Amino acid sequence: MNRNTLKIAGTMAGIGLGISVYVVWDKKRKDKLASEILKQLTSLIKPFTSGLLSESAFDIHYKEAVLQKVNARVLTIRTDTAAKYADQIHQAWAGWWRGGDDENKVYAVFRKLKDKVQVSQVAKAYQDSFQVNLIDKLHERLDEKEIKKILAITRNLPGYRTHG
Repeated sequence: MNRNTLKIAGTMAGIGLGISVYVVWDKKRKDKLASEILKQLTSLIKPFTSGLLSESAFDIHYKEAVLQKVNARVLTIRTDTAAKYADQIHQAWAGWWRGGDDENKVYAVFRKLKDKVQVSQVAKAYQDSFQVNLIDKLHERLDEKEIKKILAITRNLPGYRTHG
């Protein structure tokens, strides 16, 4: 290969890499924008369920945000404990032929949690274990009254607790 061919090949590879990086970045930007639009539409269409979207405790990144902002040791639950709680929520869902959902089991899990960081940890564990966002699952399985009950439990929780 001559020198010009190598230059052209290198330039084309650089352009291809640049396009690939832009496509990935643009997709993430569009996904974030679509998520925000969906939140706004949901609050207009289903105002009673928009509370779950606005409740920071259900954000799977809430714990990390608190850890970055708080200049003290934040109490958290173990990853396996969060996964156990996520599994308890998942086990509460059942088809009508098996007696239907057991909302009281779901409420019981949220009542065990001591702060919004722990709720966030369970939401993340739910997504990691079942590949579905906990907010989406709650919207799918619960009615307005049941969602309001969960919101009443989580809204009264402190944002976080510190050690000592």
